[in-house]
Amino acid sequence: TAISKSSSTGPPCMVKSVSQPVRGSAHDALSVFLGEWRAEGMSFGGTDQSGIDPKANGVLWVSTHTARWHTGDFFLIQDERAQIGGKPFDTLSIMGFEPGTDAYFARTFENHGFYRHYPLSVDDRTWLLQGETERASTVFDADGDTQTITWEWLRDGKWLPLCNRVATRAGS
Repeated sequence: TAISKSSSTGPPCMVKSVSQPVRGSAHDALSVFLGEWRAEGMSFGGTDQSGIDPKANGVLWVSTHTARWHTGDFFLIQDERAQIGGKPFDTLSIMGFEPGTDAYFARTFENHGFYRHYPLSVDDRTWLLQGETERASTVFDADGDTQTITWEWLRDGKWLPLCNRVATRAGS
C-alpha cells in the first residue's frame, strides 16, 4: 500500500497509511489502571538469588505510580517511582490496544536504560504481561481499588519471584 499525504484530514505534514483507529471498549478496559497508587512489597531478584530459597534476600519495595490517558484516550501512560532497598527504580509504561491484532501491549522504559515490549492480556480482573525472561500479573480487587502485582523472571531455566507488591488507590 502506498503512503500518501492527506490534505483532507489533519495537518498537511500528517502521513496517513491506514484508516483512523476507533476507540472502543477494549480501550475502556485499560481505565482500571487510572489514578494515583501507593504500593509496598518486596523485591527478590538479584545475582545471588537461588532456586533453593528464592525469597531469602528480599528487600523492601515502596512506590507510587500514576496512570493517565494520553491525549485522545487511546494510550494509557503510567509513571512509577520506586525505592527498592533505598535505591531508585523508575519505570514509564505506555499501554494500548492494537486494533489490527486485537491485542493489548505494554512498552516500558526504566531509569537503568532498559526498554521492554510486552504482550498484555486480560482475563476478568487479571492483567498479564508475558515477556521472554519476565512475566507479571496484576490482579484488581472487585472494587478496583487494590492491585496485587507479582513479577517473576527466568533464571537458569526456572521462573523465580522477582518482586511482589500490593498497590492501593490513593484516597481509598
